[in-house]
Parts: sequence; structure tokens; C-alpha cells
Amino acid sequence: MSTSIELDEKRRTALERVARLRKVPMRRLLERAVDEFIQRAEDEELLESSARVARRTGLREKDAVEIVREWRRHAAAKRKS
Repeated sequence: MSTSIELDEKRRTALERVARLRKVPMRRLLERAVDEFIQRAEDEELLESSARVARRTGLREKDAVEIVREWRRHAAAKRKS
């Protein structure tokens, strides 16, 4: 699905400048930005979920954080293969 968006002049100019500096098409830069935003939102949801589980199970926050980090490493390795 393709959707058009409108950006104000300031954002569009800044986006064009970054795309030029990175030598990537503006569309690709936007795709990367959206992908990163989605990943960050999913990470935040995972962290919140982990915190809730940790509180219920009595895990220390440090242990819960390590579990999340291990899960992320596993998920990243899975995506690469």
C-alpha cells in the first residue's frame, strides 16, 4: 500500500538535506525513519510488558533487562539470517 504525506517546508528541507548528506533517496530515508520508529515502539511495548511480568514474578529489574537484551539479540540474529 502506498500513501502520500505532506510535510511542511521546514521538515521537507531538513529531510532533503539529510538525504543528500547520506546519499540516499528521500523515500528510502523516510522508510528507514518509519522502520526505526516502529521498532522503538515495539521495544517500548516489550519493555513495559517485561516490567509488568517482572513485578508479578518478583524478578529484579536488572534480570528483566538482561532477558529483554537477550531476546533482542536473538531477534536481530534471526532477522539477519
